[in-house]
Amino acid sequence: MLFNSSVFLLFVALLLPLYALMQRVGARKALLLVASYAFYAHWAWPYLFLLAGSTLVDWSVSRRLDGEQRPGRRRLLLLASLLVNLGALAVFKYGNFLIDSFVPAALLGADARPLLPAEIPVGISFYTFQTLSYTLDVHARRRKACTSLLDFALYVSFFPQLVAGPIVRSTTLIPQLARLGALRMDDIAKGSQRFVLGLFKKVVIADNASLFVDQVFANPGEHGAITLWCGAYAFAVQIYCDFSGYTDMALGLGRAFGVTLPENFDAPYLSRSITEFWRRWHISLSTWLRDYLYIPLGGGRGSRTTVLRNLMLTMLLGGLWHGAAWTFVAWGALHGGLLALERATGVRARIDREGDARGGGAVGIAHMVVTFHLVCLAWVMFRSASFADMGAYLTRMATAWNDGIPTPDDAWLWAGVALGLAAVQAVLRGGGRRGPRLWERFPPVVQGAGLALLVITVAALRVDEVAFIYFQF
Repeated sequence: MLFNSSVFLLFVALLLPLYALMQRVGARKALLLVASYAFYAHWAWPYLFLLAGSTLVDWSVSRRLDGEQRPGRRRLLLLASLLVNLGALAVFKYGNFLIDSFVPAALLGADARPLLPAEIPVGISFYTFQTLSYTLDVHARRRKACTSLLDFALYVSFFPQLVAGPIVRSTTLIPQLARLGALRMDDIAKGSQRFVLGLFKKVVIADNASLFVDQVFANPGEHGAITLWCGAYAFAVQIYCDFSGYTDMALGLGRAFGVTLPENFDAPYLSRSITEFWRRWHISLSTWLRDYLYIPLGGGRGSRTTVLRNLMLTMLLGGLWHGAAWTFVAWGALHGGLLALERATGVRARIDREGDARGGGAVGIAHMVVTFHLVCLAWVMFRSASFADMGAYLTRMATAWNDGIPTPDDAWLWAGVALGLAAVQAVLRGGGRRGPRLWERFPPVVQGAGLALLVITVAALRVDEVAFIYFQF
């Protein structure tokens, strides 16, 4: 059930009045839990058992952890949670990848691959990391275990952010879900605005950019350098508008029910370093990796070699989190190497000292341009189906300057890429961490007219019900 589908809009249109009829907090929570499970069942109902099983295991383990004082038993309980959650992730998401990568084909036979599920349960990476953070926090005594199974089940399955985040900490979301209030018109109005903005980014910018991106990446050997560079720029626009558009819609839906979800993006393409990029891109994942992997490994403590190792291991896992393919591992390795280089050369320390990196004059702009192009080159690795395609794409980006010059008939594509980049970084940037969004500074009448125009544009330029990129992760 895609956020950009008519079925989902009907789902929300039926859910809101039903929610409004509920007078008790418990009834509201029960309704949202049933709705969230129905939303997930629309993808593939058998995977509901996986979601419910993970919920029951982590809730039970956390309750036991709260009352257990013996360190050995506490470690065993935590291990049980890790085995269940990471085991499911390993089987459903990485099983076929591990078999293909490390088991000789001669030992398997032709019919071995279908033994494991070919379809990845939607959202498994997101809700697994979300429940893991909760169990790890309870084990570390950073929070008390949630006593209400209803509250915890809703925390795991809350439909606005279930399948593509943001990855929300239990200390942020569970208290809000525990005291769900009645619908407020102001929340519905503000939530609807955010939803429409996200829908515009997804349907008008991302989905239309995908038509060009898919064509270029499908046959990189047939295109010249100019087309390939435009393809890389267009994918940068597509993946940002696709993912931040989903986040806008998720935050808008949460707001409609009186729930505040955390921002996940803060104009990442304005970053002046890769370090800063990861503070602005997919913030909930980058902070999760920092708090539950990088810092436990030792973080910035120890020798330079140890710190650089911690960075590389963290980003390798971050790359693998995105998909079961070596191209994602290579993408994570590249970002890890760039982060390590910035750490070793002092770029990270300088950014930390300067704080807000939006200024900086010509030097700051130059840093932004370089960082953006490094990110775009890494996106080529991320988007390519194989190392062969990636090699062909990158090679021709560097060498094929006399091949495949775009025709005048394609001028709208290049103009669209430039317009998309400008729009993404301005009104539609999808991040409110550094002050009020530009959109919210306009008078209500202007906002209303603008939203009406966006809805008309969505209807006019709708491509198809295209799935969100991050649903595959």
